[in-house]
Amino acid sequence: MATRADVAKLAGVSESTVSYAISGVRSIKDETRQKVFKAIKELDYRPHFAAGALAGAKAKALALLFPGGEQGISPVALEYITGAANCAREQGFHLILWPGEDTELNEIRSFSKSGMIGGVLLMEIQLEDPRVDFLRSAGVPIALIGRTADNKGLSYVDRDFAATAKKAIDHLIKLGHKKIAYIQNSRAKGKLNVGVDVRNAKEIKSYCKKVGISVVEILSHNDAESGRNALISLRKEHPEVTGVIGLNDLATIGFISAAKEIGLEIPKDLSIISINTPNNQVHMTWPSLTTIQLPAHQMGRAAAELLMHLVRGEENPNSQQLFVGDLEVRGTTAKPPTKR
Repeated sequence: MATRADVAKLAGVSESTVSYAISGVRSIKDETRQKVFKAIKELDYRPHFAAGALAGAKAKALALLFPGGEQGISPVALEYITGAANCAREQGFHLILWPGEDTELNEIRSFSKSGMIGGVLLMEIQLEDPRVDFLRSAGVPIALIGRTADNKGLSYVDRDFAATAKKAIDHLIKLGHKKIAYIQNSRAKGKLNVGVDVRNAKEIKSYCKKVGISVVEILSHNDAESGRNALISLRKEHPEVTGVIGLNDLATIGFISAAKEIGLEIPKDLSIISINTPNNQVHMTWPSLTTIQLPAHQMGRAAAELLMHLVRGEENPNSQQLFVGDLEVRGTTAKPPTKR
């Protein structure tokens, strides 16, 4: 039977590094972690803790599988992750951030079967998500931050998009806005049908139609430069718009920051409310951003709690939870200008 020393030798690292890669107690380079995991698979290594050194012979490591992409982890995603990690740590679990792709699902399954990982948290959920289908068929406990189109039997936390859209639009209507736009993630027009993009747009358009408000869509990547370009496009193509709903946190900040560049004053000339910005970012703009508060930290905690219930084999009647958030009026929304 292979030992930890054998894994360390094959991977070209120390035995302590092998322990850190498995447990997630300390941060190591992704390249090193991959070498360790490759050696573990090649040697079919089974660490002692998986055999019962942990309480109740249950793995005390949870993997959070996150497709980071070229832009890495956004501040919003970090809020979810921090909430999940804090909750897991309080109950004696370790949360391992695993910024992997679909090709690594077999690796996740192997570690789960070996007892090294108790369960998996998934983010950036697509409406038809192959990761969900794969891990469920493999018998791996999973909980979702987001949800698929078919949620039967799944444990998840997500936003109540209908209620959130209604709050944001009602606020703009109350101020007198009749022509609005929303800044949508441009990936929504690509191959990925990420639930948050699709459902946000659907509910905004549906409620605007219901109340008779004109609405247009402006596409943007989730970065400040793209937000700036979104503002320029909006003023050029839809100068009649007086109220904007931001769906991307970083793009919304770039949108507001670019106002002075093109001679606009927020909120005198244009109002904007964000529904996807956590509280620690609302003062990164001037004026401070009006929001429908995003309870990302709370949602991350709730998702970790759901997963730990599954890992421990416990019943949980509240396995599907939706969050809205409160309206926080700050400095970026006001009555529309009387003259255009």
